[in-house]
Amino acid sequence: MSHVLLVEDDRSLALGLEFNLRAEGYEVKVCPDAESATEFLASPAAGDLDLLVLDWMLPGQDGLALLRILRGNGNRIPVLLLTARDAKEDIIEGLDAGADDYLTKPFDLNILLARIRSLLRSRSWRPQEGEPPDEARFDDIQIDFNTLTAEVRGESRRLSYKEAQILKLLWEKRNSVVTREELLHKIWGIEGYVPSRTVDNHIVQLRKTLEENPKNPKYILSIHGSGYKFVGV
Repeated sequence: MSHVLLVEDDRSLALGLEFNLRAEGYEVKVCPDAESATEFLASPAAGDLDLLVLDWMLPGQDGLALLRILRGNGNRIPVLLLTARDAKEDIIEGLDAGADDYLTKPFDLNILLARIRSLLRSRSWRPQEGEPPDEARFDDIQIDFNTLTAEVRGESRRLSYKEAQILKLLWEKRNSVVTREELLHKIWGIEGYVPSRTVDNHIVQLRKTLEENPKNPKYILSIHGSGYKFVGV
C-alpha cells in the first residue's frame, strides 16, 4: 500500500481527494497547512511516505516555500504540485522549486489519479516479468534504472525518478549532445524553449552522485549554449 501526504487547505477538496485516494487503495494523511505538514514530515511516520500532493497556495507559508525547504534538506520524495496558477512561468517556477509534476485547478479526478500512479512508479520502477535488467555500466559505476540505484565506487546511492530518467536519456545518446529543450520535453512534457533551471539543478545532483569531482565532471559535460553530453565510455 502506498502512503500519500495531501497538503490542502480547502477542506471540501481535501475531504473529496482523501475519500477518492483511499478508494484507490492509498493510505492518506491530510494536513491543512505547511506548518502541520512540516511537523508531520519531521516525524517517524513520514518514513513510510511515497508521495506528497502539495497545494501551492496555503495559509501562512505557501507550498512552494515548503517544497524548496524539502529539496534543500535533500528530501527527494516525489511531489505533485496543485495550483490554480496555470501560466507557463508559474509551471516553470514550480518545477524549478523541485516539483516532479504539476496539475492546475480545476482538474479531472482521473487525470490526478493517473499523475499519482505515474509518480508512484518512482518508488517501484520495475521491469516487466521476463525483461532483462535495464542498466548502464562504466568504469566502477553501475546504474540500475529499474530500481533507481547506483553503485558508485563500491557505495550504493539512490536516484530520484527524474534523475534516473535524465541519466537514462543521456546514456542512450552518449557522446551526443542532448539539449535542455529535449530534456524538458521528454522528461517533463514542456514544449519549446523556456528559461528554466530545472534541468541544470538535476544535472548538479547527478554529478554529486556520480562524479569524483562534481565541479570538474568526467561523465556529464556541459555543452555551452546547447545542453549536456554523456562521455567517457
